[in-house]
Amino acid sequence: MARLACPLCGQQVSATRQGLAQHERAGGGRCLPEERCELKPGAFGCAALAVGAVAGVAFSSWPVFWLCLAVAVAVYAVRASAPAARVAVADRRAIEAVQRESETTPDPVVEPVARDVGQEARRLLEELPALGSTTEDAIAACMVRLGHADPQALSVRFTKLARAHVAADERILALVVAEGATARGVPLLAIVTDRALVVKEGGVAYRDEEPHVGPGESGYLASGPRLFFFRNHNGLEVAVAARALAASSRSSPRSRKALSAARPPERLIREARDAELVAVEWMRYLGFEDAVATPVGADGGIDVTSSRAVAQVKMEAKPTGRPVVQQLHGVCVHEGKTGVFFSLAGYTPQARTWAETSGTVLFRFDYQGSPEPVNAAAHELLAAADARTRR
Repeated sequence: MARLACPLCGQQVSATRQGLAQHERAGGGRCLPEERCELKPGAFGCAALAVGAVAGVAFSSWPVFWLCLAVAVAVYAVRASAPAARVAVADRRAIEAVQRESETTPDPVVEPVARDVGQEARRLLEELPALGSTTEDAIAACMVRLGHADPQALSVRFTKLARAHVAADERILALVVAEGATARGVPLLAIVTDRALVVKEGGVAYRDEEPHVGPGESGYLASGPRLFFFRNHNGLEVAVAARALAASSRSSPRSRKALSAARPPERLIREARDAELVAVEWMRYLGFEDAVATPVGADGGIDVTSSRAVAQVKMEAKPTGRPVVQQLHGVCVHEGKTGVFFSLAGYTPQARTWAETSGTVLFRFDYQGSPEPVNAAAHELLAAADARTRR
C-alpha cells in the first residue's frame, strides 16, 4: 500500500481517501479545518469573472470591470493555496499513484512452503501410542491419519493382520490401502512398522523385513512387485522417514546400553502381547541387547530372538511340561544360541530336570511382569545382570 506525507504536518498516511480522512479525524482538525469551500477554485474564479463582466456592463464602467476581475483573481489565489485545496490535490495525486501502481505491479507469487519430512517423522514417533499398548489402540491411531471412508470394517481387518504378523515390541507407523489392487475388488492392505512391511494381498499375507525405498519426487515403498507411491498414500513418506529414524536409534550403542541399564518396571500383563513385551525387556536387561519379539505365526515356537539367545513365552494356566522345554532346547542347539523360557504357571518337575541337564534358563513371571528365576542357570544370568547395573 502506497503512503504519502501530509502536506501540513508531514506525517506518513495511507495514500487513499479513507486514509486521509482517518488522519484528519485523528489530528482533531489541526491538519484540515472544518470550514471547507464547497466550490472548487476554478469554478469560483469563473463565477467572479462573470460577476465582474455583468457589473462592468451594468455600470458602463471599465474600471469597475477590472476591479471585480482583480478581486476574483485574488480570491482564486487565496483559495488555491488554502490547506483544504492542497490536501485535496495531494489526495487526488495519491489515488492516481495507487491506481498506476496496481496496474503495473504484478500479483505476488506465493512460494510453496517446503515440507520438513524429518520433523514430521520425529513428531509421528512422539505421538504414537506407548510401546506395549494394545493392537487395537495402535491401529486406531493410524486409522485416524488414514481417513478412510469405511474405517470400522477396515480397522477389523488391519487388527487381525497385525495380530498375526506384527511383533509385540514393534510400533505401527502407517496403514496403506490400495483400492482395486486385487481381484474381486478386495483392497490390498499393508502395515508399515518400525522394523518391517506387512502386506496382505487377497488371501495371502507376508512380512517383508527389508522393503525397498525409492527416493526422489516419485518416491515409493516396494515389496517385490508391489509399489506404494508416496503421492498416492497419505502419510506414507513420513512413516518411511520415521522407520529410518527408529532403525538408527536402535543401532546406537548408547541406545542399546540404555535399554539394559536398569531393571524393567512392572507392567500389567493382560494378554499374550504384554507377556512377550515383558520378555523382550527382561532379555535386554539380561544382556541380550538386540532382543526383539517375533511376529505371531510360523516362528517355530520362538517368541523373542536375538543374536545370542532365543526365548519362548507361555501364558497358560497349567505348568509347562518337558516336551515344550525340550523343543526350545532343540532350536537353541540348531542355531547355537542360549535358550530362555518364561512361563506364567511355572514348570513340571520333569521340565525342570531337563532344563538343568540341558542348560536352559527358566523364569516364572506373574501378572505384574516380574520374573522369578527357577533354576541355577536363571539365577546366574540374573545375578550377572544386576552386577552390571550396580557398576
